[in-house]
Amino acid sequence: MYPEWRKRRFFELHLAWLVQGPRGYDLLFKINPYSLYATREEALEAARALVEKGRLDQDERVGRNKAPVLLSEEDKGRFLLLLERGKALLPLDRYALLGEVAEVEERLLFRAPFADPKNALKSLEGKRVRLYATPLNDPEAESALLAEGPLAVDGEGIAVGSFRLSVPPETPIEGLALEEAFFVLGETRYYLYSLEAA
Repeated sequence: MYPEWRKRRFFELHLAWLVQGPRGYDLLFKINPYSLYATREEALEAARALVEKGRLDQDERVGRNKAPVLLSEEDKGRFLLLLERGKALLPLDRYALLGEVAEVEERLLFRAPFADPKNALKSLEGKRVRLYATPLNDPEAESALLAEGPLAVDGEGIAVGSFRLSVPPETPIEGLALEEAFFVLGETRYYLYSLEAA
């Protein structure tokens, strides 16, 4: 198996605001986008940078929610100390700040040309997949299911069941090995995902 196809160990940082509900705390909103770090220390450093910047509003890549409470210097110090010890839950009136650095195993998104034997399409060969197409020039267009079935890959292109698609060798293929692949041909974006567990 190619290194690009393997899962690797990472540390994911979760930061969220909670609100008191009838049965305890409920999620108000997630603060940061999905984020992976090579080491626990890097994840903790990223948490420190977010906490020290002032307000813990939601990152604009996730949403536009504003922090319900401003943290005092004492609150910041306490939260970061709890986070370094493991999972942090800092109650603040009817709200709470939640933080966690979780160890996860993930495959990373990578890109390789169609002619490269380690491209993400090759990792899906023989698996049952669904193939979708979306026009690039129509932002309101819905994805259309083109085919479902076992994926075959050869030097000329791909086949999903009886549906065949030619793919030039230099076409960049992006994806998560054994899970999904996507690429653009002309004015169409194609997306395949495995129906089998990776």
